[in-house]
Amino acid sequence: SNPTPAAAHTLYLLYASTGKVDKATSYLNEAISHPEITPADKAEYQYELAVYNYKSGRQLASLEAAKNAAEGTEDSSLKGRCYMLMANIWASVRCEGNEISSRAQYWVATDYAERARKADPDLAENAGTLISKCRQYYPATADAFMFDLRDGQTYEVSCNGFRATTTVRTQK
Repeated sequence: SNPTPAAAHTLYLLYASTGKVDKATSYLNEAISHPEITPADKAEYQYELAVYNYKSGRQLASLEAAKNAAEGTEDSSLKGRCYMLMANIWASVRCEGNEISSRAQYWVATDYAERARKADPDLAENAGTLISKCRQYYPATADAFMFDLRDGQTYEVSCNGFRATTTVRTQK
């Protein structure tokens, strides 16, 4: 029989503390998918999984877990933390290509930082700091224009398995 969500979570903590990433994440996933888990615990565990994956260098898995946690909670503080983590992940993604495709991830990071600030005003300062950093990497208006892009246009980002729809922003 499957361990309870709490027991599976305890096993996750045990394996995480010894650096056994695969084993740890499998127990945390087991807790998350347990039929008896409460929606609140599920969202908390998904956020915990997101943070653990982030620290383990598994950005895509982290983004996915954070997205699930944000969608699964009514708790604005938890929602804010999820969005802030997603903003940090997008800000750290390295994308190749031209003036636009190598910088578009900063638009997505800005989107999530703005959502974090909206969800939880306590995150306003952190979100603002991240947005300021991202803004430095926005393309110049002239460069965007050469690619037939203008501020406010919708843009599809696809980079190293990461995908998002965002808004074009240029240096002001």
